[in-house]
Amino acid sequence: MEFAVTLDIKLTPREQEVLVWSGRGKSSWEISRILACSEATVNFHFANIRRKFAVGSRSVAVLLALEKGLITLC
Repeated sequence: MEFAVTLDIKLTPREQEVLVWSGRGKSSWEISRILACSEATVNFHFANIRRKFAVGSRSVAVLLALEKGLITLC
């Protein structure tokens, strides 16, 4: 399934970091500890990411970012 809305998505470096850690199974709280920021900041990034991908969940955003080559989990 191809989503036209994902063609020109630009993620900030921090959004990419948040998605990578999420893809590795980390929660918002864990990501906040890793990135030395608040959990609210991590959730703010996720809200922006979901808006950019026009999806309702972070897991779908991770999958689309992987599919589009915007992140890698290696």
